[in-house]
Amino acid sequence: MRLKLLMGLALLTAASPAFAENWQPAPGENGNYYDTDFAKIDQTSGLVIMREASGKAHGPYKDWPAGKSPILVYALDCAGDAYIDLGIDMTGSGTLPKGWRNGEKQGDIELGVGHAGKALCDKKGELSTVALP
Repeated sequence: MRLKLLMGLALLTAASPAFAENWQPAPGENGNYYDTDFAKIDQTSGLVIMREASGKAHGPYKDWPAGKSPILVYALDCAGDAYIDLGIDMTGSGTLPKGWRNGEKQGDIELGVGHAGKALCDKKGELSTVALP
């Protein structure tokens, strides 16, 4: 938990382009949503960037209910079935922490991230590839 807090603080200070929000239900997970507009493939690493949260099905984040969970940000290595936990997006700005590509990969996307991560890997061919900082 402490690591997530530190990563969340890093997210607040890192600069990155803002993203639109289009929250969709995570398949098979009641009350969990992922932002399809945020989901992109990093041109440099090939990792899929995603964010998810539990709450309501639409943004923007500033309207997210106070009693609900924060937005969690992940980088998915779909080919390796691994993910990097990039921390918490406390402001909804969509910024990524400095050096995010070098984070520790953890195994099993579906177990660690949930069905939303698996769904995005299945749809990887439909995602846009962008140059991320």
